[in-house]
Amino acid sequence: MWLHDVVDDTRRVLLESDELVLEAPSFAPDGRHLVVNAAGRLHVLPLTRSLRPDGPLAEVDTGSIRNANNDHLVSPDGRHHLLTADGHVYRVPWQGGEPQRLTPDPGSEPLRYYLHGQSRDGRVLGLTVLSGRLGSGDVIRTNVGLLDLDSGELTLLTDTTACDGTELGPGGPGEGHDDRVWFNSELRATRPGHSQVYRVRPDGTDLEQLTHDERVSWFPHPSPDGRWLAYLAYEPGVEQHPPNLPAQMRLLDLADPRVGTPALPVHVLADIFGGQGATNVNGWAPDSRHLAYVDHPVGKGTA
Repeated sequence: MWLHDVVDDTRRVLLESDELVLEAPSFAPDGRHLVVNAAGRLHVLPLTRSLRPDGPLAEVDTGSIRNANNDHLVSPDGRHHLLTADGHVYRVPWQGGEPQRLTPDPGSEPLRYYLHGQSRDGRVLGLTVLSGRLGSGDVIRTNVGLLDLDSGELTLLTDTTACDGTELGPGGPGEGHDDRVWFNSELRATRPGHSQVYRVRPDGTDLEQLTHDERVSWFPHPSPDGRWLAYLAYEPGVEQHPPNLPAQMRLLDLADPRVGTPALPVHVLADIFGGQGATNVNGWAPDSRHLAYVDHPVGKGTA
């Protein structure tokens, strides 16, 4: 697990393991704890003020959930873990405990929900909403969804077959500044799998494409101050977001006036190996300078 200083363009190893497959690092709001998924459980790494490990990984008690995937976050007030398991999103106290389900019962509809983002106040969740029965021959559709936790209302902003990585801008819906919703999609793809990064207003207007290249781009993560966008980029021709492949962590400067055009420069932060699990959720520290992500080099011998 790496911590990358995007200003100095340097990185250092935060944690190595030959026992656990570490996935999807995400900072707590205090900047002093980093949460990762491993073996279906959440683990917390305490950090010093200088963002160095301040103790061992500690497993979080998630009650009856033993199979959490790598779509998880910490609530903005730091009081809860939000996690995905069995196609639903749950809330668990920071210190651990029995989970509370947040996503609605789909009834007879074959829907599954995957957490990727949240508004700054924690009242709206950014979800990838999957429809269709896995393994049944159904056409599987994945779309951008916003779930209002106060009303329980789920709003779909897209109606297509291939969207993922739904994340809310630093403002979040209704907060006045950058309220856009970020996601990756094959909306304008001319070949299967060619996912690019997009953003749209919470009402579905002003759709804008952010990446314009041959790479397959996934999981856009705006920094807390709105200056940077980090994302994962596979080699051309890759479909979905598989593990055990060469990929890159990339960075866009959102203050550049060329944002939204093919002329916007792309900075490669690092060549990594893995893909799935590297950065499924937002890995920015609260300082908007440091970014955590995972590399799985051991996979090179087993891919």
